[in-house]
Amino acid sequence: MGFISEVHVVHDDLLLVPTIKRHPEATIKYKHDTVVDGSRLYFVSVFTEDYDALEETMVTDETVAASERVATFENRAIYRVTADAGPDIVPDACIKRGIYVFSIVSGDPGWIVRLHLPDRSALADFQEYCREYGVSFRIKQLYESTASTGESYLLTEQQREILSIAYFSGYYDIPRSVSQDYLAERLEISNSAVSQRLRRAIAQLLRVVLEEQQRPRS
Repeated sequence: MGFISEVHVVHDDLLLVPTIKRHPEATIKYKHDTVVDGSRLYFVSVFTEDYDALEETMVTDETVAASERVATFENRAIYRVTADAGPDIVPDACIKRGIYVFSIVSGDPGWIVRLHLPDRSALADFQEYCREYGVSFRIKQLYESTASTGESYLLTEQQREILSIAYFSGYYDIPRSVSQDYLAERLEISNSAVSQRLRRAIAQLLRVVLEEQQRPRS
């Protein structure tokens, strides 16, 4: 059971929101965070054509205590960002409540968060946290994660689960945001099992879609 939701959160004190507002052409993807010596460090992927201009903005961004480009690839760069005090994009209390974060991506011009929720009350807790800190909170999508509709293309629950996690975690991004190892760890199965489940699920989608295209039209 559970729900999938896409939520848009905006506040000038949220991490990197001032930078996002100044550079709407850039795409920033939150990767993960960790705590070192009492400071929370965030790692983000940035897709832009002008990294120098974005870095200049980061220097004046009041939500950022420090930032450093740690890797550069053909079409993106990875930054390590130390945050100044401010509300969390998704608070730890909500994570403990059972919320799983598929992805956090810049947009509109705050953050768009894709979540898996154990129940509607978990979403209400997230909304209440945002209200407490004055964060704008707007639900863009909300639907049952195991809903059985024609749009599921007759996928099994197991197939829907692995495709949903793979898609929203960025496994199908170019370049990939997560590895097959990540999916195996997330699902607590082997790498070979991940590969087999993905192939079967995709084959089922292709079978139904292609057969639908070949049906005679009335």
